[in-house]
Amino acid sequence: MAPVGRIVPAAAAASLEAADPVAGGYGGSTKAGKTEIEVERSLYSDHELRALDEAQKLARKKADLYEEEEDGKEILLVQDLEDMWEQTFLQFKPGARITEADKKNDRTSLHRKLDRSLILLVKEKLGDQDVWMLPQAEWQPGETLRATAERTLATLSENNIEAKFLGNAPCGHYKFKFPQAVRTESNIGAKVFFFKALLQTGDFSQPRKKGQHVWVSKEELGDYLIPKYLAQVRRFLLDL
Repeated sequence: MAPVGRIVPAAAAASLEAADPVAGGYGGSTKAGKTEIEVERSLYSDHELRALDEAQKLARKKADLYEEEEDGKEILLVQDLEDMWEQTFLQFKPGARITEADKKNDRTSLHRKLDRSLILLVKEKLGDQDVWMLPQAEWQPGETLRATAERTLATLSENNIEAKFLGNAPCGHYKFKFPQAVRTESNIGAKVFFFKALLQTGDFSQPRKKGQHVWVSKEELGDYLIPKYLAQVRRFLLDL
């Protein structure tokens, strides 16, 4: 029936670590030799090359070999730059990680839980019940499933929203039956296809339905979604 667009504000990232096969036992010296070779074969960065060049110039100056035309130039040494950077770093004051939305537990705001990825949920009318779910819309003939998901996203806010969809294939699906009040012999339920999308730009401060959406973390999904629906959603959610 209806593909679902899932919106989160950050891209997934994974860090894999592998054990060094030569560590421990007789591998200690081998590992040290390997590291030494890597250092010898590595290339200097531009900053390191500049530091070496300045060290050579200072050495020539001490040996009275410094060229006269260079003597009149105002030189900003690498050490001066590093001192400036150090002062800038010491003066830097990071912003607060706890926002006003966090203090008020305003889950309609995207500016909360800045260290976590948030997932958009909307409240929809299903029969005579109000049900929280991922945004969804009915598929139209001639559309691809992704096109339906993109159309769903475009209808969520009065402002333009740009999102990056992760692939053309659904990442999951969910089947359910309609409430008895709206069920017919030929239409007893629906199949929902899920798509992942990352929010790139856009102001979500003017949703088309006031008070009908929340931005929640993975752990908060259980406060809104019914158990069977939640179980299917958690199958394709990552700890971003």
